[in-house]
Amino acid sequence: MRLSAVLLLALVAVPFTAQADTLARFSGDNNGRTPVFEPGGPWMLYWYTQSDNTLPKTFEMRLYDADSGKYLGTVIQQRIIANGKKLFEDAGRYRVDVVAGNLDWTLVVSEVVEDEAAQLIRESSGQPTIGDSAQRYAIQVAEDDFESWRPVDDQTLLLFAADESQGFRVTFDVPCRGLKEATALTFVSSGVGRNGELFDSIMLDDGTHCAFARVVPTIFD
Repeated sequence: MRLSAVLLLALVAVPFTAQADTLARFSGDNNGRTPVFEPGGPWMLYWYTQSDNTLPKTFEMRLYDADSGKYLGTVIQQRIIANGKKLFEDAGRYRVDVVAGNLDWTLVVSEVVEDEAAQLIRESSGQPTIGDSAQRYAIQVAEDDFESWRPVDDQTLLLFAADESQGFRVTFDVPCRGLKEATALTFVSSGVGRNGELFDSIMLDDGTHCAFARVVPTIFD
């Protein structure tokens, strides 16, 4: 099974670990404007870019209020292939204008529950509680701690060390639709630890992203 990894570059230092419900997903390979989307509370905007050419790249996202047309700001401007995310605290009706050249892009809008949004805000401001830190530790796994993986179903993923006698059992609070049939995964991280990147979520080939709810060290029979 193929393993790949992505390090997310974020405008604000919030980890990619909120348990979120996908509200909308948009994609394109040129300039575009998304349909209106309407989060009912705090929400996260994720972006993924890729390209198979060596031409100069352009990627920019501009956020607008869908009702008034008011320009709310530029979310990101980048000239490289990179992925990222940004947390927004306010419900509303929005659209995003994308300026893109020589790359393919995907945007995912996910709603975030209030308490998890508050946790992300505390961590981004450098003021996590002891509980925040403990929870973060329990939903991460270092890239050097496993070499292969196998899904049990859409809610459980097994990670194996080199000898396959030990590893981790990863579970998701919300089923990760399509995981059971997946033949390739992208392991996603927003940080680096002593043993390499610290993964706390996965992305399937169709762009579905799923945050780890629990990572439990396991000895396999």
